Amino acid sequence: MIGSAYILVVLGILIAKGLGFYRDMVFAGVFGTGVEADIYFQVFGLVNLIFTGIGVALSTLVIKNLNKAENAGNERSYAAHFLRKSTLYLFIAAVLMAVFAGPVVKIILPEISGEDYYLAVKMMYIMAPSLVFVVIAYIISGLLQNKKAYFITSVMSLPFNAVIIIALFFNNVSILTVAAVTTFGWFLHIAIQLPAFYKHGYSFIEKGNAPVNAKNKNPEILWIFLSNMMFQLCIYIDRAFVSSSPGMASTFNYASNLFITISSVFIVAMSTVVFPSISKNYEEGRLDYVKDLVGYIINIMTAIFIPFILIVAFFGSDIIRLIYERGAFTSDSTSAVAVIFLMYTLSILGYTTQELFNKVLYLAGKYKYTVSGTVSIIILNVILNYVIKVTVPKGGSLAPEIMTAASTALLSTGYAVFIAFNMKEVIGSYISRQTATDIIKTLVSGAAAVLVYLLFGTFLPSFTHGYLTFIVPIAACGVVYIALLALTGVLEHIIKREKKGKQAENEENN
Repeated sequence: MIGSAYILVVLGILIAKGLGFYRDMVFAGVFGTGVEADIYFQVFGLVNLIFTGIGVALSTLVIKNLNKAENAGNERSYAAHFLRKSTLYLFIAAVLMAVFAGPVVKIILPEISGEDYYLAVKMMYIMAPSLVFVVIAYIISGLLQNKKAYFITSVMSLPFNAVIIIALFFNNVSILTVAAVTTFGWFLHIAIQLPAFYKHGYSFIEKGNAPVNAKNKNPEILWIFLSNMMFQLCIYIDRAFVSSSPGMASTFNYASNLFITISSVFIVAMSTVVFPSISKNYEEGRLDYVKDLVGYIINIMTAIFIPFILIVAFFGSDIIRLIYERGAFTSDSTSAVAVIFLMYTLSILGYTTQELFNKVLYLAGKYKYTVSGTVSIIILNVILNYVIKVTVPKGGSLAPEIMTAASTALLSTGYAVFIAFNMKEVIGSYISRQTATDIIKTLVSGAAAVLVYLLFGTFLPSFTHGYLTFIVPIAACGVVYIALLALTGVLEHIIKREKKGKQAENEENN
């Protein structure tokens, strides 16, 4: 059932992210890449990059613990205890965030001053409650995913995007109003999930003895949180280092947000569907099933992300122009965002590893690998960004900014390689001969798509990169790519694995 559930979640996320794309388009038209946009993106970047990281960590932990033998039959009381305890700590953290708003602003926007500084501090006050809303929303999402209620969790951002878009349509809307609506939108992430939450028997007040894991003082949540923040922290650090150039923080935000939005459609969907299954089978000692499933995931992700990288490399500027270029978002903004977008897209291995394959190590408690890897990458990222800032002259070019984003791509790829080696310690060798062969065939299919692009670019250059006509060569490349995947048998192997998974699940249920 993995394939059908995955498709359902992908469709749900596409709907939600599609509205998110439109939200960014409207925002770009209203605020462009100006100073107010820089402030908004850096302040609410704490929510989008940091707080969601806490939420994902807690969501992962609650799924992991619900599938442990000691919590069998006690899931509802464990979930209620987990939610109450998390809410208390989050409320305290939100108050502290507001109290220390000034120093935090100086960290995330180190060169800001004057009225811009006070605007950022006000925005921090407005943003603080989001810490509670977003994390609780993700915990509820994890509880529902464990019950295989996938679709509602995939579309939980729909009302969030809708209310921000409505606010942006008001004439002369202020950035502080948009900030307040954004915070309210994070609350709506919870509201949309509550009917399903109660339908599946959960509540905030369920009584019962606290399970063993609820009393455990081992700081698992801290290790999962740190491990889940590698890529997000690199992006945030990048933005801080380029924020001295007006418009650069928002340029990096548009680029990184576009990358995460598109890639997470597939990565988050896969994680949503497979992690409960991996967790359950690992706890039951079925390592062969886990290895087979990991290989299956690698095949699917390779088949999806090779064309993604190629599209961004060859049509990135066309996509940015179509999505954002209007109003205050100029052609210069398009060029700048497109090149940073490509750099972050080359981080795909690291981002996929963080969101998917880290979780295999979590199951075995191998946090030393994920935490040490994350800390090392963050330190190296700061060092490289500093060296770039002080040694690479600006001179009106984007050279230092490109190198800043490229360093994140390089470091995150190194992280992926590090984790890939250490996963073998937990589940053994997971790259079978068939998986390796399918990866090579997928690369060959991608090369054929590149050849189609080169033919279009040679004989129809203006058509290839026209305002809307660029969709035609993308479609032609896609047809050739999919056809070769079918001819080489890659699609057949993926379909066979899905049928095998259905059979195994039916046998387990019987």
